[in-house]
Amino acid sequence: MKQPRLVVVGNGMAGIRTLEELLKLAPGMYDITVFGAEPYPNYNRILLSPVLAGEQDFDDIVLNPLSWYADNGITLHLGKQVTRIDRARRRVLAADGTEAAYDRLLLATGSLPFILPIPGKDLKGVIGYRDIDDTRTMIEAAKVKRRAVVIGGGLLGLEAANGLMHITRQRLHIDLTTASERGRPAGITPPGTAPRQNPHPGVPALLRSPREPGHREWRRHP
Repeated sequence: MKQPRLVVVGNGMAGIRTLEELLKLAPGMYDITVFGAEPYPNYNRILLSPVLAGEQDFDDIVLNPLSWYADNGITLHLGKQVTRIDRARRRVLAADGTEAAYDRLLLATGSLPFILPIPGKDLKGVIGYRDIDDTRTMIEAAKVKRRAVVIGGGLLGLEAANGLMHITRQRLHIDLTTASERGRPAGITPPGTAPRQNPHPGVPALLRSPREPGHREWRRHP
């Protein structure tokens, strides 16, 4: 009996984890094809911050090496972004013309960082923080630049700031910008209030809240 064809669009943690479970529950059930826009096997995006900080290498965060795909009979298309789904013909098409037919289709492309729609957003040096290429771009920039602005004062923003400070040995000056006072990360407090524990005490950063007059500056404490 011919295997039904399963195509997975997205070679990230969610899609590949789904395949791992499927292979455990029903090995050999599907003829599997995976499309990944990045030219890399599945890796742990959660650990991009240690890579940025120089504490780990890319190979350390790879979850499924190329051999895993081969061992499980998975056809892998790396560096091929799917740009069209032909539902009538039940085929997916990548930007380079690669096609694959499917009986079942799983879309697991994840999300993209929100880039503020403001003048200058397309300038060189303005990037999101989502993948290993973004991480490598920041590492290279930190070698020659002396100032960085991190827009977003949440966990990922703090991790980015901490990683940049770590690899530059605190040579880089960093501004953290958040949408409101409620977005202020732990450890950075307004003047006149008791400090909380800073999760990244090595980050000498100012947190600015653009919605408040004068862009209020919050002090960092150890």
